[in-house]
Amino acid sequence: MKDITDSLKETFDPNRIDFITLLNFDETLSQQFSLQKFPHEWIDFTDIPHKNGYCEERSLHEIRTRLWKMKRSKLSYIGSGNYHYVTYLFLEMIDQPFSLILFDHHSDLFDHGPLISCGSWVKYSLIHFTHLRKVVIIGVNEEDYSYYCKNPHFNGKVMMINEQKLNRTPLHILVNDIREHLRDEKNIYISVDKDVLNPSEAVTNWDQGSMSVVQLLYMIEKLLSYYSFLGMDVSGECIKASETEYKQTTLDRVKMNEIVNVTLANFMKGLTNGNKREQFPM
Repeated sequence: MKDITDSLKETFDPNRIDFITLLNFDETLSQQFSLQKFPHEWIDFTDIPHKNGYCEERSLHEIRTRLWKMKRSKLSYIGSGNYHYVTYLFLEMIDQPFSLILFDHHSDLFDHGPLISCGSWVKYSLIHFTHLRKVVIIGVNEEDYSYYCKNPHFNGKVMMINEQKLNRTPLHILVNDIREHLRDEKNIYISVDKDVLNPSEAVTNWDQGSMSVVQLLYMIEKLLSYYSFLGMDVSGECIKASETEYKQTTLDRVKMNEIVNVTLANFMKGLTNGNKREQFPM
């Protein structure tokens, strides 16, 4: 096994995105053949039990062990939002002060169950990682936003931009508000759950927001012009029911999500690799 120090250097030192990492928890990425044309590392986790939504400690340890062994890109695809808690393990690898930028229709902050889950990993991260300085959650639903306003946590570390504010506020003002919250911060990690997007652009197995892909890309590009980029992950694939696996509607949903995934990969490669226009085919 690699020395942990060497693994950290491999993970976060390079600025370039020359390959992507595909994490196979639920086979949702297995039919995205255009995405797989990009140079990638495929890591399989399908044999690990007790990991869907909530993750038992033994299963989390096994996932962590496999992640440490891989040569991870700065752009990883997780699969369904049920496994968004894997971002917690990515953040665990960062060894310097940073802030988290989360595009998500849910805060992932308030699940109070005994195990880490797709609904609690942000809370776990804030509790366990002292070098996680601030969190910005963009596109959150009104219920989570209202609950947070009435029950503020974590001493002002968390900023939420709810869906209503997202829809009525010019993007450059939102970016300025985020910069004010992140004053004096230098490094950001980005996590995207596609349930933040309008269902006309991506389809997930969770209730969704109304953000457009253009809004998402605009904010990512602007933020990366002000902060050092430590990494990014993408979740929010649509889980296929076995009885509908080959129906056209399901295939259409897979293709919609793949188009977003490919767009993000090419966009991030362009931002992090300078002005090169290399792309992989759709």
